[in-house]
Amino acid sequence: MKCKNCGLATTNPTFCSRSCAASYNNQKHPKKTKKLRFCKHCGLEIIGRRTTCDSCNPFYVDWSSLTLADIKAKALYQHSARVRQIARNIYRQSDKPKKCAVCGYDKHYEVCHVKPIKDFSHNTPISQINDIDNLVALCPNHHWEFDNGLLIF
Repeated sequence: MKCKNCGLATTNPTFCSRSCAASYNNQKHPKKTKKLRFCKHCGLEIIGRRTTCDSCNPFYVDWSSLTLADIKAKALYQHSARVRQIARNIYRQSDKPKKCAVCGYDKHYEVCHVKPIKDFSHNTPISQINDIDNLVALCPNHHWEFDNGLLIF
C-alpha cells in the first residue's frame, strides 16, 4: 500500500503516519475559512474584524486635515504629545533610515522635529508640522544635544 499524502510504502491501508494523515485531511477539509466582511453602512468590503470602513467610522480622524489649534481644543495639555505620536507613525512608515542620523545607532531612535512644534502658528496643519523633511531620527544622546543647541541640522 502507498500513503495517500506522500506516496511512501506503508503497511497501513491509508497513511504512513499521523503527520501525513493530518496534512492530507487539513488540505481537504480545512477547519477555518476566510469570511468576507462588509461595512455595515455602505457595503464596501473591509479587512480584519472591523464592522465599518474608514469613511463610515465616526471615530476615524484624518490627522492631515487638522490644524494645531484643532488638536489644542481637544487636548489642552497633551497636544504636543499627540503631534509627536503622529510624527513617530509618519516616520515609521517612511523609507528614511531607522537609526540615528549622527552616529548611526540603531538599537533605539527618537523622532525629533527639526523646527520645534512651538515655533508653528496655531493655524498650521499637522501635515506641515510633521512633514517628513521636518523629522529626523536621533539617538537619545544626540536628541538631548539637539534640543540644547549643541547640535545643528
